[in-house]
Amino acid sequence: MSNTETELKLRLTDSTCLERLLHMPLLQQLSDQPPNTQTLETTYYDTTDHRLLLAGLSYRLRLANGQWTATVKADGSSDGGLHRRTEFNASADGRCPSIVPFLATDIGERLAAAAGEMSLEPIFSTRFERHIVNIVAPDGSSIELALDDGIILAGDKQQPILELELELKAGQPQSLLWLGAALAQEFPLLPEQNSKLYRAIQLAGLAAGLGKDKPQPSPLKKSNASLPAGQVLSQIIIYHIQKVICAQQAYLSELDDDPEPLHNLRISLRRLRSLLSFAKPLLPKTEYSDRQSGLADWNRQLGQARNLDVLAAAWDELNDYMSELLPNQAIKPTLTTILADKRQQVRAETYNAVASGQITPVLLGLWSFIEAWRIEELQPPCPDLKEFAEERLAYRLKQLLKRGSSLVLTDCQSAHELRIAAKNIRYALEALAPILQNNSKLLCKRLEKLQDLLGSIQDITLTLSLLQQLVKASASRLAHRDAGLITGWQLAKSTAAAGKWVKVWTKTEKAAGKFKKLHSPTPRYPQKKES
Repeated sequence: MSNTETELKLRLTDSTCLERLLHMPLLQQLSDQPPNTQTLETTYYDTTDHRLLLAGLSYRLRLANGQWTATVKADGSSDGGLHRRTEFNASADGRCPSIVPFLATDIGERLAAAAGEMSLEPIFSTRFERHIVNIVAPDGSSIELALDDGIILAGDKQQPILELELELKAGQPQSLLWLGAALAQEFPLLPEQNSKLYRAIQLAGLAAGLGKDKPQPSPLKKSNASLPAGQVLSQIIIYHIQKVICAQQAYLSELDDDPEPLHNLRISLRRLRSLLSFAKPLLPKTEYSDRQSGLADWNRQLGQARNLDVLAAAWDELNDYMSELLPNQAIKPTLTTILADKRQQVRAETYNAVASGQITPVLLGLWSFIEAWRIEELQPPCPDLKEFAEERLAYRLKQLLKRGSSLVLTDCQSAHELRIAAKNIRYALEALAPILQNNSKLLCKRLEKLQDLLGSIQDITLTLSLLQQLVKASASRLAHRDAGLITGWQLAKSTAAAGKWVKVWTKTEKAAGKFKKLHSPTPRYPQKKES
């Protein structure tokens, strides 16, 4: 038998929650049966040179309730923890792998070509208890909730498994996301990008990337321009939710003190917020505000650590400069210790908040909402994507030009708002590039320059705010001396950047003025206040 398996994988980060999760009131409301527990023993097989894995296939034998089942899986994809793959199952007689039962299926020819005349050998195994709850979601979808608790075994190495799988048996994938968000409200859950198979491959030390589920590419193509805007924008927003989840997993996997994974996570979150804001005129007002507010809270939380990283980089730059300027003079930068301690504290707090899954209900809740909206938007009327995108971009550009033409650089709030406006337009241009006119690339370049310039000017405001927090309780005169040094350094850079303002703004105005429909009548989809 074959089917396309669709499941949402979530890692439970605290084993003490297992029993409480299985017996939570929500699951009792959605199921009329208590959890059923099975012990599953699974062995994965391949040729000695891993021909099946290289061909995008996997073969396993599993023992459950005294019954052996052989399974072949193919063409897996993983997007934000939502896994899809084709699965073929057949009864088996014990621990003797054979591809014969699959030869008459749709996968048979491909499986035979990959295996050739080679025999199948065990490569690794898993052993875990599976706690199963069969539920019916409010929309009528049938879901198997499976909580797996056990280990992956690869030679003399092993790795724990504590994973929640929500498999769709019938109905809409949106119900998986709804249930995942509801569970994550009460329990520490993280979307799991990697399958048990891939984790076993990593544990066994096999070739990098072998057996890894591939994420889907961006859903936007040039041919989408004439499709309903809501239908396509929903797919793009979901794609960027998945990008945030990928960035989150990369951040949590980083063992070194590298600030870039956190920066990438924050940027992916900003891009998501920007696209959600872009689609605002098509979205239910109250629902939009709630979802955007949840994302904004996380943007601020991640921003605390990122701002300290930026200040630390500037302080290191200044110290390098001073070392070159005064090579024979010993410098005792007291601020270095204060800054390092604060960074360690904030980075630990940020990491723990992300690692405990606090952002999971925000992301899955938004994903579930957008999936439901996507289905509704399949019904007319709705403007086509190109029309909506050009009018929204033109409206935003008009607002940008109005703000920029009257900007006083010493007005920090106005400069900040202009920078955010430029960033939101650039992110939308980049996401929608396949359907836009060619000169959008030049406009993106100009907006990025504008964004960087305003960031340099605003760094002095950020520096003053952070330094006030860092040194106000210090009795050390050296700490206050260091604060004065970095303030002067940032002020000099800010002043130099301000001197480039006229040139950068003039080029931005020129590029924006060439954008199609900029001088057209007021669009039908304006937004009084961008967020």
